[in-house]
Amino acid sequence: MQVSASSFRIWNLVIVLGAALLGCALLRGVVPADTQSPPSVQAEQSTQTAQSLDLNQPIDVEKIQVDYLYRSDLITIIYPLYGSILDDFTIVTLTNTNPSAVRIKVLSEVQGYTDQSMDTVTVSGNETLEVRQNPRLISTRIENLNVQQPAQFHIRVAALQQGEEKIILEGTGETLVFARRDFPWGIPGMSEAETFELLAAMVTPNDPKVEELLRAAADYTESGSMWGGYSGVEDDEDGEVWERLEAIWQAADEVYDLTYVSTVVTYAPGDIQRIRLPRETLEQQAGNCIDLSLLFASAAEAIRLEAAIIGIPGHAFIAVRTDQVNDRYYFIETTLIGQTSFARAVEVGAETWREVAESVENGEPNYNWLTIAAAREKGILPLPWP
Repeated sequence: MQVSASSFRIWNLVIVLGAALLGCALLRGVVPADTQSPPSVQAEQSTQTAQSLDLNQPIDVEKIQVDYLYRSDLITIIYPLYGSILDDFTIVTLTNTNPSAVRIKVLSEVQGYTDQSMDTVTVSGNETLEVRQNPRLISTRIENLNVQQPAQFHIRVAALQQGEEKIILEGTGETLVFARRDFPWGIPGMSEAETFELLAAMVTPNDPKVEELLRAAADYTESGSMWGGYSGVEDDEDGEVWERLEAIWQAADEVYDLTYVSTVVTYAPGDIQRIRLPRETLEQQAGNCIDLSLLFASAAEAIRLEAAIIGIPGHAFIAVRTDQVNDRYYFIETTLIGQTSFARAVEVGAETWREVAESVENGEPNYNWLTIAAAREKGILPLPWP
């Protein structure tokens, strides 16, 4: 069953993704500069003159000021987005009011949860430089992190001269490490639609577990194969899109024995949703509406079909475009997996869409449409698998 969504325009969901500092804590270096800082620049944009690169001149650490920001919350499930979609975990501003250049080493980490991030930069005389760091998560430490834990952020900044280090600043501060499956619906500095769009990172078409699902689904197609892309036929009149989606549904049901487990989805700012990634849904043979939507969107994207996730109050379901010409979709109620046929799941999905289409079009609170391909163009890429 096909339902027209031609009146629906996704343009109102175009998002300007900016710096979203989640509960940032600001700590200022204890050694102030004696002059006003010039405008900040990125470390990689720094240019040095021959005179400023005389690193053998005596260093006066009293003339080096360090300011830094770090996140007071570490969201592990979307950690790869720090430094791209989300702002960097740590931003260190170095101001050198010495007349000559200084080599400075910056180290930061979340103790026990990340590796140590290290940068060594040259800061010219009377220059301000920014160093942005995203310490890498220790996968073995995060893997079994099922509840959020308090942690200590540690930073160390030192001037280097003739092989010796002169400590400029060393400090610690509190941060909160989220459990590996916890996703916050409210992120300070980001709109509801921007936050919802981050779900695209959890659509993982290249995960080997998703590829295994597609291999199993191939046995349910007439040709015994699973192919990618659209055939060019409008409105899926040759049934190729339907055939593949139905095959994925049957494999998920009969081979993986997937079932729906009820979990409340609120989308309320400040609430945290525990989310299974597609591989976990397959391994655990169960998922809620978000989990199952992420899984089926992953399978659809893997075979180059345009998928979207629709969020409404307390629920989520998916849409898969029928062709590349018309604005028409198969709406799929994924929570019916293991209970009914694919055809019935599409009928129910279509009924739900008719009920909520106007609210989604109008951008009402808790009504969101996320096109995975559009999110990819903005840099929200799939999370890496273990």
